[in-house]
Amino acid sequence: MYLGNHRAPRVPRVRFAVAASVAAVAGVGLAAGTANAATAASAPAPIKLTSSACPADISYGQHSGCVTELQELLNKHGAHLAVDGDFGPATLAAVKSYQSSHGLSVDGIVGPKTKASLEGGSTPPPPSGGRSTNYDFARLVLADGGWAQSTNNITTMVQWMASEEPPSHWWDRDNPLNNGFGSGGGAGLGSYPNLVVAAHYVAANLNGGPGDYGHITADLRASASPAVTEKAIWSSPWAASHYGWGRDFYQGHVPTVAAPSQDW
Repeated sequence: MYLGNHRAPRVPRVRFAVAASVAAVAGVGLAAGTANAATAASAPAPIKLTSSACPADISYGQHSGCVTELQELLNKHGAHLAVDGDFGPATLAAVKSYQSSHGLSVDGIVGPKTKASLEGGSTPPPPSGGRSTNYDFARLVLADGGWAQSTNNITTMVQWMASEEPPSHWWDRDNPLNNGFGSGGGAGLGSYPNLVVAAHYVAANLNGGPGDYGHITADLRASASPAVTEKAIWSSPWAASHYGWGRDFYQGHVPTVAAPSQDW
């Protein structure tokens, strides 16, 4: 992550000059503080990016509470923007930097995918009409476990899977218990003949596993935000430091990737 002239006659003048300098600096500091306070006070109140009050695409030149929220979220991800509600050059550069580092289209436009990523989640694509993608697998796990197929839960599952294997090969180890279709067992609970069976056992193992899974399944039942459920995942005694206490947990938008058809 991770200061002479020491003759007596000049002493009063030096002291006066220092005092004047201090006063001047203090005046500048006071003026700067007042200006910053005025800027903060003039910024529109933040509005959640996914609110209907925000446009579908937030872009350069806009001034609104949606931009205020955008700037605050970007700052939480390492930017150093003045939060003034103005989508200017600095905000545009910060958006592009964020998009580049999170695998998003680098266009400087804050659309649905960038919004969802900034707010800690993905916008799940609609069902593919069959069984093929990592998102389809996440829906199967949730259905088998009796948990809502909500945006929060789907996001949590695909980010969890991506924390185990790159999204390009998510099916090789498609769940956090290391017992997915392609895992070969190892220290996990076994491997399965196809991804449909694997999804069933992911849910069964979570529901019937040790006590530290209980915090995870409780969050899934509540459709808690990904940030909440993921903390239950990586802070559980089962995970120990596997995810670096959250440092190595995949966050942001997860691309939609299909598994080889024979694996289904």
